[in-house]
Amino acid sequence: MGSWNPVSFRPLSVSFWTTITYLALLIPLILIHETVPSPSDQTTYNGLNLTKAWLDLSILSRSYHPFNSRANDEVHNWLLLELDDIKKRNVKDDSDMVVLEDVVSNITTSDSVWGANTKTGTYFEAKNIIVYIRGSDDPSGRWWEDASYSMDRIIGKGGVLLNAHYDSVSTGYGATDDGMGCVTVMALVDYFSRPENRPQRGIVALLNNNEEDFLWGAQAFGKSPFMPFCHTFLNLEGAGSGGRALLFRSTDAEVTSAYKGSPNPFGSVVASDAFSLGAVKSNTDYIVFNGVFGMRGLDLAFYRPRTNYHTNNDDAKHASRASLWHMLSNALPTVQSLSGNTGQTFIGKRGDGDRKKVPNGSGNKGVWFDLFGKTLAVFELRTFFAWSLTLLIATPLILAGLTYLLVRKGKYYFFSSKISSDEGELSSPIMLGGWKGLFRYPLALVISGALVVGSAYLVTKINPLIIYSSEYAVWAMMLSLFYFVFWTIMASANFARPSALHRGYSILWLFVISWLIEVVNTVFEDRFRIAAGYTFVFFHAAVFLAAFITLCELFGLPSKTAFAERVDEDYNGTEHDQDRIRERPGSVSRTDGQDDDRDVEDDDEENPPAASETTPLIGGSTFGAAYKRASVMMDRKSTSSDEDGGAPDPSEQMWSRELPSWVWILQFLLFGPFVIILLTQNGLFMVSSVSQTGTDGGSLLVPYLMTAVFSILLLLPITPYMHRITHHVPVFLLFVFIATLVYNLVAFPFSADNRYKIYFQQTVDLDTGSSRVHYVGLQEYVEKAVADLPSAIGKELTCEKATRQGLEDCSYDGSLVPPNAVKNTPSGVPPENGYDSWLTYNVTRNEGETRATFHVNGQETRSCAILFKKPISSFEVKGGNEPDERFGGISDKDLEKIKLYRRDWSTAWVVNVEWEKGEEDDTGMDGRVVCSWDDANTPGTIPAFDEGLQYSPPWLAISKLTTGLLEGSKAFKV
Repeated sequence: MGSWNPVSFRPLSVSFWTTITYLALLIPLILIHETVPSPSDQTTYNGLNLTKAWLDLSILSRSYHPFNSRANDEVHNWLLLELDDIKKRNVKDDSDMVVLEDVVSNITTSDSVWGANTKTGTYFEAKNIIVYIRGSDDPSGRWWEDASYSMDRIIGKGGVLLNAHYDSVSTGYGATDDGMGCVTVMALVDYFSRPENRPQRGIVALLNNNEEDFLWGAQAFGKSPFMPFCHTFLNLEGAGSGGRALLFRSTDAEVTSAYKGSPNPFGSVVASDAFSLGAVKSNTDYIVFNGVFGMRGLDLAFYRPRTNYHTNNDDAKHASRASLWHMLSNALPTVQSLSGNTGQTFIGKRGDGDRKKVPNGSGNKGVWFDLFGKTLAVFELRTFFAWSLTLLIATPLILAGLTYLLVRKGKYYFFSSKISSDEGELSSPIMLGGWKGLFRYPLALVISGALVVGSAYLVTKINPLIIYSSEYAVWAMMLSLFYFVFWTIMASANFARPSALHRGYSILWLFVISWLIEVVNTVFEDRFRIAAGYTFVFFHAAVFLAAFITLCELFGLPSKTAFAERVDEDYNGTEHDQDRIRERPGSVSRTDGQDDDRDVEDDDEENPPAASETTPLIGGSTFGAAYKRASVMMDRKSTSSDEDGGAPDPSEQMWSRELPSWVWILQFLLFGPFVIILLTQNGLFMVSSVSQTGTDGGSLLVPYLMTAVFSILLLLPITPYMHRITHHVPVFLLFVFIATLVYNLVAFPFSADNRYKIYFQQTVDLDTGSSRVHYVGLQEYVEKAVADLPSAIGKELTCEKATRQGLEDCSYDGSLVPPNAVKNTPSGVPPENGYDSWLTYNVTRNEGETRATFHVNGQETRSCAILFKKPISSFEVKGGNEPDERFGGISDKDLEKIKLYRRDWSTAWVVNVEWEKGEEDDTGMDGRVVCSWDDANTPGTIPAFDEGLQYSPPWLAISKLTTGLLEGSKAFKV
């Protein structure tokens, strides 16, 4: 008895190695996805102090601190004090570190950074904090005070911008959005301001204010003399609440290479291309620094879980030191690399020739992805495109060349039903069964894939938000369904009609599929500069190698003529009892000695001869068939010692016994592991990115379809070998599928750790005193949330389509919870009595003119607006700069709203507006003046909001609907 071959193409071996491979890869990848590296070595970088950074975070996130709050001023002043302490500790020369409080910059624009069709104009007064740390290559002295520097003039060798915003939303404490970014900036300022860590090129640290209301702090930085100095940037952001800091976006391969030196890089170009394609609707300061100012840089951000994003769980309690360290330890080497670049990489004429943007050269579109969160692969897209194009052209030609050689040598058994008598000195044709198994793979793939996609629609129909809290239950359901159905079809086909070409045909089908996908991917790389399909480049290359091996295997076989002649010689030299042993064409005996009356698939054979139970192997003679059967049995007896060592399946074609049985493991190792790693990383990232967006108005179906597609792709590497897997694995997965399907259909989708998010706002008519409390979300869950609110009991709940797509705006009379944002009435007097003084305005217009001047002021707010019932053509604010054309200006915009922000709490806005005459020479104008209040730190300021927090169920979270937790308005007519 020969030795057992552990990698033979036998059920036990195939089951063991494929299962072990998937488990060995999936388990660590899931752990990496779910966990954050612990800050085990905090002394890696001298000068970084995680303990101090964590303490700073706890201080910064003690209260809600939106731009329109007194707490925002407190954070602003605290940051200035901390920076002053750093400067005193580390700096001897006052000009080597400069801390500036921007209280002069303002911008007037029409919000075009968000799109060309905006109908809103804005006036914004900045309150940013800017820190400059001089680099060794920077000009000496106070160069930023030199008015001769212009946008197209290079200052020194350029510098690096490090940015975070210090405002939070009105419903979140801002621990990760963007407290961690702020304390990272503070820690890096402390690090680089030390003499021993002086940067090569200067660093500008920007702590901007009011990012949450449409990125105004970053836009105001355009007025700073430090902006033209910055050629590259690193933006630190939080679009989730913890986990790992993801490389969200990067402008090019060169800046991405700076991030490559991080100890725990995390991210891929898929996220960046999702923004480019418009799949991600939200945005960060990145679009201002790159899109408007022309800098080259990166976006580093937390992205999950979104359930705590913009809620009261975005606090230090629900954050972690590990997450903070992950951002901090990755940001430092990135800034070091950008600052330490001594070449011309980020200096020179721009590729687009735009003289209004920073002259920082031109970068190359990049392709990047991490591996196990430990290393980052970076390529230029043009290099990747060349590789894609080469694979697209070369791989089919190489396989075609191999096929030609095999045909010339007579060893191409694929698509060969028989060898005729005129192809050799044969007395009759010999059946080869080379078409057997041709159509099994696409049939199994279509059926199993359709069922998986069908399960996505089923869950979306019955329990559409279960993925919000039970992402892995959905993964398990779809993976187990595909595995079981595919195995059932392929194993059944193999049992009924075994074929040595089953694996080969499967791989060739995969090659055709991957080649077609690669065609689409290459077009996107070339025409649209989209690199997100990089996984399919590796996928196609891996499938090609497997297909190459499949064809090379055939060189080890005898030629079809030699095989037929050997059978013919045996037939002519021996006699057998034709009454005892009969055989159909191409059949081979079982190991148990029973007749195998299975043949090639009728629809797979090319012009198959008429057959019956007594059709012989050699045409017209049952004697030859009997001889073949007997000789085969004798051969197997004589080689029985080889069976355990990896002989082919005895039920397959006789010519296949010379195929090496270990080749499958080589194919699987070339095709499987690396592709599984890439698909798992991208699948986990993409699904987790969208799994909790349903509450934001995102598609409820997309997360399930995405999971279905990645489930199918993830199991493709195992599909060519699945027919050899024992029943134990798929039967176990059948039970997994049943359990997870039932759970996904009936389980409640939310919990205290995965809270459903609804959006709150209260509106007040300051003329009449009436108010409405608004909750926006999916109507089913909004109604559950409102049902327990004391102020809503007995009130009619009115629901209508919300401005957020896919959501409902449900409101009720808020007279029982009147807001008290200004607190201008004595104790015991209803707040409604003081509404009139909350907002004051005056409008002046000369009779017959289509222009007017508005004087607007609001108490305890620095955010108001003017809404017009018909469009205006232009506006200007007293003391404001001319409209900034970089953001679109304001001409010919047909504006319907002017948004006003101020840095103090008392200076009135003076706004001049113009409009066109209406019908019948109507020169009048009417509309509403609106102010908003966002400071809910003091209980009783917005009682409806307090009530929502107090009485909402534990599975529910409340977030702000838009700018202003509370909006008060008055009508005007001139």
